Amino acid sequence: MAARKTNFTSTGDFQNAAFGQNGFRVIDNTFSQPAGEEYVSIYCLAVATNVTTTTQSGDALGGVDLAQGMVVYGDFQTVSVGTGTVIAYIR
Repeated sequence: MAARKTNFTSTGDFQNAAFGQNGFRVIDNTFSQPAGEEYVSIYCLAVATNVTTTTQSGDALGGVDLAQGMVVYGDFQTVSVGTGTVIAYIR
């Protein structure tokens, strides 16, 4: 994994993340996150409850509910859900 980037410092970095070119994970309550993988946005596929994230800076989500179609942008080190399904786009 490349050195950690806390901000998008080039147009290429932004465009890769914006278009999901680093891939994504479908996350439900059985998901096991690969070591060192981080995420730049979360898209809610089906109502998700108890969505929790960790982040190095700024606020994290702590047990919030997301409606289908909601998108949350951020610098997420971990993402977990109690019920439902989200897509997390890889940094």
